[in-house]
Amino acid sequence: MTENILVEVSPGETRMAFVDDRDKLREFMIESIARPPLLEGVYRGRVIKIEKGMGAAFIDIGIGENVFLSRATAVHEGEAIIVQIAREAASGKVPTVRQEITISGSYFVYRPGGDDVRWPRSLKSGRRRDDLEGRLTDWLEDDEGWTVRTQAQYADDALLTAEMTALRARWHDATLKADDVPVCLLSPPSLVERILRDRVASDSVILVDDRGVYFDLTTRMKRQRPDIAFNIRYHDEAEPIFEAYGIADQIAELTDRTVTLPRGARLTFDFTEALTVVDVDMGSAGAKGRADDAILATNMSAAVEIARQIRLRNLAGLIVIDFITMRRREHRRKLVDAMKRELKNSSVPIDVLGMTAAGLVEITRRRDGPALHELLTRREAGFMQPSGEALVCEVFRQLLRTRGAGEFRLIVAPRLASLLRGDFESAFEETSRRLGGVLSLIEDNDEMNFRIETGIRTGT
Repeated sequence: MTENILVEVSPGETRMAFVDDRDKLREFMIESIARPPLLEGVYRGRVIKIEKGMGAAFIDIGIGENVFLSRATAVHEGEAIIVQIAREAASGKVPTVRQEITISGSYFVYRPGGDDVRWPRSLKSGRRRDDLEGRLTDWLEDDEGWTVRTQAQYADDALLTAEMTALRARWHDATLKADDVPVCLLSPPSLVERILRDRVASDSVILVDDRGVYFDLTTRMKRQRPDIAFNIRYHDEAEPIFEAYGIADQIAELTDRTVTLPRGARLTFDFTEALTVVDVDMGSAGAKGRADDAILATNMSAAVEIARQIRLRNLAGLIVIDFITMRRREHRRKLVDAMKRELKNSSVPIDVLGMTAAGLVEITRRRDGPALHELLTRREAGFMQPSGEALVCEVFRQLLRTRGAGEFRLIVAPRLASLLRGDFESAFEETSRRLGGVLSLIEDNDEMNFRIETGIRTGT
């Protein structure tokens, strides 16, 4: 299935939507300036604490919280070591690091100090493998390891050798940095950079609504991935990109607790510290009868949508699904098989453990950054409300879409004012610049969230 990517850039955040050829949302990602990316960043840090019972250590790398290193058997407190972020913080857990360094490109992953070449499943054997392996042998140097990426089989020698040289140079330059501790040796890639490197197929179309980002990406991809460079296009229309492609409503529904299925059935999502629970019920479809085949059909439809929602919401850890009870063993087996089939091409490792004696389907999915509800919502008085970060970013989008002469006034609740004067100060200044420098911020204790006033004459 062709997967196209829509990229919306605003002063506060970048949002990426993956859609199929029918413009149905398949995946959604956010990168906020308040939560800069850490994944793949390389740091020289200091061991702060050894957890002997766990065989682990906590490392200070200068990001404001200590990171977690497992299997830390050969380090001691106070030691300076080089580590790489392997997993972002999520669900109250700190970032995880490893000591093996990998530097990823479009065609190879460079492993300084390695001693072997690793191949993807798609190149385990065959003519393409033999041809590429023969050429690669001439390009290898001592004391280095490489992982060949699938895309390498389609690239010419000039691209392959240029990338190998560039990856070696990145690591060489990093090792020459001062011996300060803590210090960042290699900055992590942005969300857009990582997705274009890892996820984009040669037939995908990438639409970007920011002119500067568009020119930067096309210039870079002409050099690194010429097969996709001309698939990057600029969304040069007044209508916002997500509205233009009909997915704005789909995005707005991603934090809803319930999802309605065709014919009236319903999914309900609940989150705890330990697991995510998904309940399937017949809803209005129950009025049509509860014959075994009807229940199976509803559960099968639910399985397809649950797999989609897991991707969209970036759910992880233990996921327990309470499907509608089925009496026939054959139907239960079909449902578990369907769930495995829907999730088998996941870009994040996922395992369908099966159905328990109580009829619950258990799934585990590796954490890949915060779940969407952690980024966009907060619990207040027992209810889920939009988070301050989500509201502030919505403020910027609305301001830049607002038309009118005169001064703009942004009246906000105190909790939003603190964000606009803190983590999002640079985004507020950029928004003001785009509006011609006529944006004022007013904190109002009586304001619930925010409101925008336009057409204010200077001096009034």
